[in-house]
Amino acid sequence: MSTLLYLKMLFVGTGVVGLGVVLYSKTVPTEEEVVAKFSPEVRQKYYQEKAFREASEPDNKLYELVRSNAQSSRPVWMLSDTIEPACVIRERERASWSTAALNKAQMAAQKKMIEERERLRKMEKDEEKSKGKWFQIW
Repeated sequence: MSTLLYLKMLFVGTGVVGLGVVLYSKTVPTEEEVVAKFSPEVRQKYYQEKAFREASEPDNKLYELVRSNAQSSRPVWMLSDTIEPACVIRERERASWSTAALNKAQMAAQKKMIEERERLRKMEKDEEKSKGKWFQIW
């Protein structure tokens, strides 16, 4: 009896998964179909950006590095010595955007906001002191 139940469950499960695969393949358009529905301007922009992505310099360098490493006898983890990590690049960019890059108006606005925040905090403390402690139990 339980074997028949397992076979039914297997059949139904396979049917559900198969139906999902068929529905996905019939309803989801391919990339070419989506691009064909674009307006000519958008289609041209899409192809330009696609060509730019394919010809982008960092990807080609990485690909060439991986290819040369595959032909050498070095282990794959030795490849990381020759590639500059993305976090190092981001830190270098972040350092160039430091507060020295902010103009004087932005610095003055930040200083003004900090002063206002401090003034409001001081006012809150003064109000708490003036309320008294008649509600405090201990």
